[in-house]
Amino acid sequence: MKRIGLVLLVMIVLAGCGGDPEPSEAPAASDKAQAAAPSPVDRRCADPDLNDKQVAFQGTGGFLTGLLFGTGRTVLVLAPQASADACSWLSWARQEAAAGYRVLALDFGGEGRSQRGPDGKPSGDVLSAVAYARTLGAERVVLVGASRGGTAVLVAAAAQPPVTAVVSLSAPDAYAGENAAAAAPRIAVPVLYVAATGETSFAAAAQTMYDATTDQRRRIALVPGSLHGTSLLTIAADGAPEAAKAVTDFLTTVAPS
Repeated sequence: MKRIGLVLLVMIVLAGCGGDPEPSEAPAASDKAQAAAPSPVDRRCADPDLNDKQVAFQGTGGFLTGLLFGTGRTVLVLAPQASADACSWLSWARQEAAAGYRVLALDFGGEGRSQRGPDGKPSGDVLSAVAYARTLGAERVVLVGASRGGTAVLVAAAAQPPVTAVVSLSAPDAYAGENAAAAAPRIAVPVLYVAATGETSFAAAAQTMYDATTDQRRRIALVPGSLHGTSLLTIAADGAPEAAKAVTDFLTTVAPS
């Protein structure tokens, strides 16, 4: 009798659980909530001084993150090269913030702390960063991109909403399905193309895109050496002072702090 009672008890418990959804079952569409913004990470970039510089804002497919420096009304949006995130811009971002600019260094979707959205494109992330910069009261927004980020800012600059100016460092003319060479003729703001002559393909791409840009305020700086992307600015004192000067002169002229 004890064995029969035990069997009956097990059957009752199992029957009572039958109406509960499986843990892996997706919630109803009406119950879905937007993913929460990523929480700040302690000692981001291994620097505790950056804990209060972390920001999150809405992208096209989720939240994007970055580092925000300075308080100026001209915002520089910095887009990183491949295998890098916002941290790759630290030294130059701090330098420009000290010069009076507000600087937003971006983590592309799925990189750094940013969420990856469906079919997200780097240029879309850049435009989301521009929209966020506008909420900060920006009077002018300048896009600065390195390598892959350079391609992204050129494509973004050809779209709406308009920005004030663009700086492209070692950008390929096409990357990951985005075509900066095709975008160049549609860019209607001042643009500066920078590349090192020792990086033959990137210097050639800069020249090609410069030639395709119709805005008469366009500039190009092909500098000695073989430094690439952010290295043209972040270690400029050691290898590419001409690049740093070209960028500083350009910003001072078209988008002063």
